[in-house]
Amino acid sequence: MFVRAAVFVAVFVAVAVASTLPGISLGCQGPVTAFSGKQTIRDDLGVGGAVLRDQHSSSDTVWYLPTYTGNTVEEYRTMGDFEAGNVLTTYRLPGSAGSGGMAWWGQGHVVYNNALYYQRFPDCLSYSYDCSNEKAQIVRYDFNLQAFTALQALPTAQLSHWGQGPSYVYLAVDAGSVWAIGLNNGKFHLTRLNVNDLNVEEIIDTEFSQPSTNMPPFIACGKFYSTVNSRTTQYGPLVSRTALILDLTTKQKDTSTRAWYCLPTVNRRYFSINSRENKVYTVDSNTIMSYDVTFGGSYLTDSATCTF
Repeated sequence: MFVRAAVFVAVFVAVAVASTLPGISLGCQGPVTAFSGKQTIRDDLGVGGAVLRDQHSSSDTVWYLPTYTGNTVEEYRTMGDFEAGNVLTTYRLPGSAGSGGMAWWGQGHVVYNNALYYQRFPDCLSYSYDCSNEKAQIVRYDFNLQAFTALQALPTAQLSHWGQGPSYVYLAVDAGSVWAIGLNNGKFHLTRLNVNDLNVEEIIDTEFSQPSTNMPPFIACGKFYSTVNSRTTQYGPLVSRTALILDLTTKQKDTSTRAWYCLPTVNRRYFSINSRENKVYTVDSNTIMSYDVTFGGSYLTDSATCTF
């Protein structure tokens, strides 16, 4: 399933040399204060997929994972080619959902330095046993080598009982590391992983419970964000506002700031911020969209001004 041991060492060295520089970020001038500039990308693909851009290089390449679990990744030369449906190549990962292979699970994937990072489809679902004692696993797949180069079980990220469906893990890239956002007894645990071998470098217990929300948690520019659905007035629009902002360096937790984000209240499982581009890719009502991300400046404090 994985490349042979001798080859694996050579692969790791090559990847380590290529990954010494963190991704170039256009933003990081402060916290995430707004999402704006809505742009429709595709409206014919449903809600299960994920559009990814490399968060390290300036390449125009687009990768698309078409379902919430699967093993075939589509690659497009540019976003224009993706919009037109002109596939450049495909990558087929060994195994598929339900067979104990290396299929992905969820929509919380990222691409960094031409490698795909994703949550592996849980064995407990493949073989129909209780998921409550199983840990989420993260995989690194190198597009250049067309091979897996790392697999890591997250020490504290639990999966819920299989009858309820296992918990998703959302991945993010920040300051040259991959972060995994998972749950432990209902509270967010953040795991920082080495981008090359996925070794665990840090675990942060936020001590903050997952709220009821339409928007997945996310990490951008050194901060973790969890949101809830709310209104500023009784009849105002239902939008997302921050419930927790946590600084990944100082570990300072801010639960008093009420930053309102003008995004439609749809049930999102896919919400991928790319700090290199200052964009977020998501799905609104069966349509793949992008929004511009504003870093720094003042938070919106009144959702009544939101327009969709």
